[in-house]
Amino acid sequence: MNGKLENGIRKYAETLSNRPGTVLLVAMIITGIIAAGASRVQTEQQGQEDLLPDSMPSIAAFEVINAEFSGTAGGTSYTILVEADPSHPNSTEVRDLRDPKALRYMETVSNDLRSMDKVSTVSSPSSLFADIPSSQRGVEDTLETLGESRWSGQISTDYQYAQIQVSTVGLNTDEQMEMAQVIRQAVETKERPAGLEMSYTGSPYIDEAFQAQTQQTMSLTGIVALLGVTLTVIILFRSIFYGLNSLLTLIFGVVAGFGLFGWLGLNMSPATSGALTMGIGVAIDFGIQPISRYIEERENLDIKKSVSETIQGVITPMTIGLIAANIGFMSLSVGRVTFLSDLGVLLTLTTTLAYVSAFTVIPSSLVLYDRYFTGDNGRGLKIPEINIKGDNQQ
Repeated sequence: MNGKLENGIRKYAETLSNRPGTVLLVAMIITGIIAAGASRVQTEQQGQEDLLPDSMPSIAAFEVINAEFSGTAGGTSYTILVEADPSHPNSTEVRDLRDPKALRYMETVSNDLRSMDKVSTVSSPSSLFADIPSSQRGVEDTLETLGESRWSGQISTDYQYAQIQVSTVGLNTDEQMEMAQVIRQAVETKERPAGLEMSYTGSPYIDEAFQAQTQQTMSLTGIVALLGVTLTVIILFRSIFYGLNSLLTLIFGVVAGFGLFGWLGLNMSPATSGALTMGIGVAIDFGIQPISRYIEERENLDIKKSVSETIQGVITPMTIGLIAANIGFMSLSVGRVTFLSDLGVLLTLTTTLAYVSAFTVIPSSLVLYDRYFTGDNGRGLKIPEINIKGDNQQ
């Protein structure tokens, strides 16, 4: 190792050994400031137009048409499925969508939806009638007169299902999701006849469900990954302290990484929400390496020399690992799929900051633990041995 670098590492190790509390406090303050940017990160809805850059001809044309020709490109369809689903036999519940009660309800809902801003058309079974008959027999006669080809697109041939279709214009992705909520609220607030069930579909509702499932799945996989890693490192070190201590690179790296991601003005999307789980496997290695080396060095050296030897021993392989990982992550920006670029940026930030915490937070916490909790500032500290070198030493 270069003499100047070795000297610098030795001086840095002395600072860590002499003022571990100060180093840890400074690291926590800086991390807190950076982490504040996480409040700026929002999870955005993502449409197909968001997957490619604006420079793509088809996306550029979409943006121009959407801006210049009020909703020609931005038309969105929402479908409300009406189902006859009675719960009790021999009751007055709707059992057949030719029931005038059901048609009048659909007419009321349709009229409300037509009055909404940005709604262009509403197609409903009630539109088949100039005046809804007062009896089911009258409805049957009207439908027979119209012919099945006229009404089968809105009412199923078994009369158990019907659809209300709503078309809108001039809405961007966020507005489409807002409109989906407005439509659902408008329908649900209307008192409907017993026996009718309402369901909602169309791209905005499917996107909404995808968004919810993505967040739920990523939360679950993140927790499972974190628990799995925690159990693994505790077993590896045969120590709760050293196992949990190795997780500090995850905590500081992820928290600061997300904060910096926010300060850069970037947002999450369903496609990038898996970054946390993906980054755990890389970041934990930056916690394991210095702790493993420190335990090995403390078998024969005092705290100060152990810190120095630890940093000198792991800085080269860890730096090479960081560079290799970041090259892989940043290469995601080479293509023209935009969410991959954001994913690469987020993984680069969390990995780099996990690396930084491995040389600040980890050694500081190790020194504090040795000095104030084990009561041994000398050499030969009795620490559970681990098979670091892959040999048969116990």
